[in-house]
Amino acid sequence: MTIAPVAGAEVVLRNVSVGYQGHPVFDELTVSIPGGVFTGIIGGNGSGKSTLLKTIAGLLQPSQGEVLVGGESPQEARAFLGYMPQASNVDWRFPLTVRELVEMGRYQFRWRERLGRLIRTRDDRIAVDRALSMMDVQDLQHRQIHELSGGQRKRALIARALARQPRILLLDEPSAALDAVSDDQLFDVLCELTELGTSVIMTTHDLSTVLEHYAEVICVNASDGGVVAQGDPSTVLTEEVLRKTYGRELAIVSRGSVHDGVDEDHDHHTLRLGDELQLHMEDHEHREGHSHGSSLRAP
Repeated sequence: MTIAPVAGAEVVLRNVSVGYQGHPVFDELTVSIPGGVFTGIIGGNGSGKSTLLKTIAGLLQPSQGEVLVGGESPQEARAFLGYMPQASNVDWRFPLTVRELVEMGRYQFRWRERLGRLIRTRDDRIAVDRALSMMDVQDLQHRQIHELSGGQRKRALIARALARQPRILLLDEPSAALDAVSDDQLFDVLCELTELGTSVIMTTHDLSTVLEHYAEVICVNASDGGVVAQGDPSTVLTEEVLRKTYGRELAIVSRGSVHDGVDEDHDHHTLRLGDELQLHMEDHEHREGHSHGSSLRAP
């Protein structure tokens, strides 16, 4: 289904301090995220990735500093901002169909109440149908959300965010629980969106996709000043930067021993490294005069 082009929007945070119930996560954070590009946010557990997205979305109010989304406050930008939280933050017991869940993405627009019922416009129906099709959940649209698998829940949440036809799309760990086919489909959709001008900002634990898909990467570590590094993944993702980003979570293993999955001895997500990133790291080491090949993973 055809996706209409949009004008992407820049996100700027200046001297932002934000946290939860008096516990700071970022202190005087300053970062600028370009408009109309695919940006990945990477970092270890508790590094502040989700906090950064929630701050941009206006779900967290900074104690100081300024947040501008397309030149406006997050509250003013909600009309053109789509947000997908982690699936664990949704009450899946609520009696909703998949279509009703996706329709929630349109509530702020032309929905109006008349005699106790919501009236959907033609544009709303088109946008919802398009979002269901893009995430391949149109066949599930009449199913109750509590009946969905983990991957289906992710696709439905992404469809809800896409139903807004956003200029900025914020996605918190959208690849988690997706199978390989759904993951490839997701990146196809996101890459098409960025080609048409949408700003896609996505947190991830999977480094294997960073060099392949992201034009920009932001490495965050709240305990190390916030943003460790930012820029083109091919130049930013050095061993030094990854060590600062993941700290003790980072392990160096010999070539050929990297594997997908979860390390059962550690309560951390596994970062899956594909051949492209592994080769990049080896090339970086060779340029620095090292003779051995290594790859990086976080248990």
